[in-house]
Amino acid sequence: MPQPTTTPSAGEPTASTLPEHRWPAGAVVTGAGRGLGRQIARLLVERGHQVLLTDVDEAAVTIAAAELGERARAMVVDVRDDSAVRAARDQVVSWAGRLDVWVNNAGVLRTGPAWEHDEQERRLILEVNTLGTINGTLAAIETMRERGGGHVVNIASLAGITAVPGEGVYAASKHAVMGFSLSTLADLRAAKVKHVHISCICPDGIWTPMLHDKLDDPGAALSFSGKVLQPEDVVKAVDKVLDEPKVVTTLPGWRGALCRVGDVFPSFGLATLPLITRQGRRTQRRMLKKRG
Repeated sequence: MPQPTTTPSAGEPTASTLPEHRWPAGAVVTGAGRGLGRQIARLLVERGHQVLLTDVDEAAVTIAAAELGERARAMVVDVRDDSAVRAARDQVVSWAGRLDVWVNNAGVLRTGPAWEHDEQERRLILEVNTLGTINGTLAAIETMRERGGGHVVNIASLAGITAVPGEGVYAASKHAVMGFSLSTLADLRAAKVKHVHISCICPDGIWTPMLHDKLDDPGAALSFSGKVLQPEDVVKAVDKVLDEPKVVTTLPGWRGALCRVGDVFPSFGLATLPLITRQGRRTQRRMLKKRG
């Protein structure tokens, strides 16, 4: 992440009130006990950050942090709890002196038609995926504004920009993430805050623990309808936006373009979904057979 060099606008801290920047400094990754979050934390350690890994699974996040060495620490955080999220923010600032990067990665996936989810499941999906992202983003930008800048990376999904049969509530939570992220970035720019960035990464299905038990699940078929991504694909995208902030990155790009066409022409998009879903089912069966 480059050191800010432009003159602060009205309402932003002046150079005389900011600590000397020694990039990189502190970073936080939510949902970092396993899978994609764990690999993003590794990336940030390799980039020189002091990284606070957070997760609700104490054992997993403790092991993950220990594997990354002295630049990593673990903390049990439920992203639905705003006070716990802010406590994580305060801890990394106290440890590293400043918060440079916050990655909202924690997420929950439940599949099937929305009417098959009970109230508890609906709340869990929306509160972890949406409220958790909101809590993390707001906690991060509060201190980033005060200390001269930073970058929030929100792991969204292609489900945040298109219809996804079998994942309606999940798609709703990710659409909300996109709407919140873009609107908050617009508010920052309207407030003349130029050195706080928000980037959304929107991947297709990723082969992480979130999908490992979904090979025989018709509700997850759309997540398998393209080339199933590996966590490394998303980590590379995060690495790139940290160097060159970009508001929205879709993975793969062609799937993102297809999703956007479906949004512009919703009748066309809905008409093509059965074909795409069948392709996903074929991929699931092929992967299940190979796994077996």
